[in-house]
Order: sequence, then C-alpha cells, then structure tokens
Amino acid sequence: MKRVIDEGPLWGVELLWGPHEVPSGLGAVRGFEEIAREYDRGRRGEAVEFWAKETARLAHLDGESLVLDLGCGTGIYALGIARGTSASMCGLDPTADMLAQAKAKSKAVSWLNAVGERIPIRSGVLDCIFSSQVWHHIADREGTAEECLRALRPGGSLVIRTISHEQLRRKVVFTYFPEILSHQLEVYPSMEDFDRYFGDVGFASIEHLSYALERYQLPSELIEIAERRLWSMFRPITPEGLERGVSELRRYEAGHPGRPIRNDETITLVVARKPKETPSICR
Repeated sequence: MKRVIDEGPLWGVELLWGPHEVPSGLGAVRGFEEIAREYDRGRRGEAVEFWAKETARLAHLDGESLVLDLGCGTGIYALGIARGTSASMCGLDPTADMLAQAKAKSKAVSWLNAVGERIPIRSGVLDCIFSSQVWHHIADREGTAEECLRALRPGGSLVIRTISHEQLRRKVVFTYFPEILSHQLEVYPSMEDFDRYFGDVGFASIEHLSYALERYQLPSELIEIAERRLWSMFRPITPEGLERGVSELRRYEAGHPGRPIRNDETITLVVARKPKETPSICR
C-alpha cells in the first residue's frame, strides 16, 4: 500500500516556519527571483528522465518511497522522479517565485518554501534526498549535510547531481566564456569537499559516479542562456566577457549555418548512504 501524503503535516512534518517565511539569513538564492519564469528555458537540453532513472536505481526507489528534491527550483527533477517511480515526492526551495512555477505544474507534489540548513521534516522518514546543481549555492554545506542525515531513514540515500572540477575544466561553454571558469571552480565543491561534508556527519559510504551524455546545442540557444543569465554561472560575467563570447558564437553560427555545437552533459553523481543502524554509544 502506497504511503500517501495527506492534507495535514507532510509525512509527519513539523513545520518550523509558515509558507514564505524562510528564516532570516537563509533566504532565496540571489538572482533566481528574476529568472523564475524563464528558468526552464535554460534546462531544455538536460536528460531529466535519465537522471531520474539513475536516481531510482541508485536509491532503490519504487512506489512506496518517500523522496525529497532539495533545491527543487521549478520542479523539473521532482516531477521527473515522480513519473519514473510513482514515489511520493516533496520539493523544497527557498525561492517563492521558483516554487510558484513548480506548483503550477503539479498539485501531486508537496512543495515547501524552506532551506537545506533547516529541513522542516521530522527525522528518519525519507528514503532518498535528491539534489541537482544546488550545493554550490548552499551557504552552510556542513549543516545541510547534517540535516540530510537526520531526515533520511536508516539506509536511505542522498543523491547529488553536480559537476566535478575536472568536468568543469572540459566544458565547452568555457571555450566561449573563459573568464567565468575560475569563479565556477571557486564555488563548486570538489569531490574531496563532498567526502568531508558527508563523512564528518556520519554517512556510511560516499561514492562519485562520473557521466558524459552526448548532447548538442545550437549557438542561438547558448547565446540566449548567456544573455538572459539562465545559468547561474553567467551572473558574474563582465559585459566585455559576455560580448566576446556571444560574438564567437555568432561567428560559429555564420560559418556553420544550422549546425549545433557539441556540448556534452558532463555530470558527477555523489551518492552518500546513511548507516542502516545507528551505532550505539557505550558509556
């Protein structure tokens, strides 16, 4: 029998604050309010169904599972996982404008305006926490790791979709916009960072799985993403750096009409598992 999220507290959630009352200092990630309505346009090339299936495989999800999408944004991956597994889904995001877009897509998912540093869900109930391209935006990563461990059931899995530093250095987008690479290397956690976050709080195992999915994008799509800042990596770019990159893309477009640029979806999944049993403390 599938566990259903009812109209009351979600899965026994004890809400720590009301809707749209994210605690002071832990508010919406800067910049996402402005692009909420256009956010999905920058994600058209992502293999959502593939990542949903990989998450289901790695976390052993089924129709009985309870899953949280941490930093769900407009709900792209929460809905993808729900379609692929029939799991009961909850999406959490600090930006109310992003959640408004998610809510418009589905009433079947429970959407929470909250932050990873204070997940308003009681301890030990989640089978999986999924998070896509979020951890480089989190202020307190150690605190969020601890919160994830707390909310997961014994044996539950945390699956993070991110980009390793090695993969960042190979991304085609930085061929056209090289000045933003150094900033991305600063803000993205390294694999060693992830090992430290999760190892220090008590996860039993941590693995890194590297992927490269062949993908092609038209220069016009990359230009739109850059000019509208639909990927957060473009927020710190200078006007000169943006103009140079767009000019290079337009030259490619003029010289190769209708030909897309190969821009593979290079991703690392970081998978951390909570111990099946909490070690007893001898006194």
